[in-house]
Amino acid sequence: MAGGSLMAQVRKPEVRARIESAALRCFAEQGYPGTSMAAIAAAAGTAPGNVYRYFPSKETLFAAVVPGDLADRHDELLDGRVAALAERSPRTSPAAGELLDFWLDHRLAVVVLLDRAAGTPFAGYPAGFVARLTEHVLRSLDVPPSAAQRKVLEIVFDNTRRTLAEILRTAEDPAAARAMVSAFWSYQLPGLDGLLGFLREGAAGAR
Repeated sequence: MAGGSLMAQVRKPEVRARIESAALRCFAEQGYPGTSMAAIAAAAGTAPGNVYRYFPSKETLFAAVVPGDLADRHDELLDGRVAALAERSPRTSPAAGELLDFWLDHRLAVVVLLDRAAGTPFAGYPAGFVARLTEHVLRSLDVPPSAAQRKVLEIVFDNTRRTLAEILRTAEDPAAARAMVSAFWSYQLPGLDGLLGFLREGAAGAR
């Protein structure tokens, strides 16, 4: 009996980790409303009852794999990255590396934040991400933007959100993810520079 009890204690962290990994994959692929505890159990290769031994509800399991402070930390790193871009820092600046490392360390959790947050405490995060980037840009203009200018920026940054989420969702290999993000920035940043130049010219002409 003692040996069996010891075996259960040794195995428990491994089973818990397998359940958490399966849950994160399910949440990132299907979203929170579309994921059941039975689906998580199947993905983890265990019985639903065993999942409930570790997590009494889907809510507690979600909180374990997408912790409450994740969004705050992401916002801090995002602000640092945007500030570095505004100062014309190199694209390989520490801020860029820190944000990318965070994305890779929390790959599927970031996917949930950016694109699968419906039905969770982070339901407003995707729209907030777009609004945050939009406001960063608008603060660099000298006059209030028109409704059309704001809308264009929102469309651009919503595309950024969806593209980054798809890259992180599909690129399981860290080297591949880095290469894909770099490729996306090589397209996105020059286009954003051009758009900002256009908006600044429009702002100057409106004076």
